[in-house]
Amino acid sequence: MNLTLRPAARTDLLVRCAIGTVIAAQAVVTVLSLTFSREVNPIRDPVSDYALHRASRAWFALAVLLALAGAGALALAARVVAMPVSAGAAVLFGLWAIALVTVLVFRGNASAAEATVHGEVHRVAGAVLFGTLPSASVSLSRQLLVHCGWERASVRVRTGAVIGLVTAFLFGAAQFVPALPQGLLERIALLAELAILVTVARAIQGAAK
Repeated sequence: MNLTLRPAARTDLLVRCAIGTVIAAQAVVTVLSLTFSREVNPIRDPVSDYALHRASRAWFALAVLLALAGAGALALAARVVAMPVSAGAAVLFGLWAIALVTVLVFRGNASAAEATVHGEVHRVAGAVLFGTLPSASVSLSRQLLVHCGWERASVRVRTGAVIGLVTAFLFGAAQFVPALPQGLLERIALLAELAILVTVARAIQGAAK
């Protein structure tokens, strides 16, 4: 008996895995925001501060790993359907994944007054994280627009990219305007990032039908 899945079935399975793991990652972040609100203020404090507390550290790592797993499944699905991804978009997606790993490995500073090497690496990786995925999606949407059969997917990806860019800009502004709710804006930007992955997954799923 041949147990090898056909390309369409394989794509559907990978897309479902990608969407499921991305939603699970967001669910973990939401639970952390509700459960550990005394330790980490969800309005003021960054998401990575969960890594500074023993009780929430493993859950933060789980959220990051789930996001990476979803991105990995998405990359495989894109390859199965021969999604036209430009070299620039591929590099940006790769940088996003590297930044996500870096954020996990290098913890942030315990306070704004305490500058450490690992904290500064974490801060730079965070900036790359929120800048590369929306930019990669913009590049991808342009590439899809000029390929027959991918025009509708291009619209979906571009919509997610625009939302990601706007939320990333607002979170970036909070780094320079202390009055802005940095923690809340980061959580919104993170939600937009994960939504981009779901949008790309849905675009792949639609093109594979």
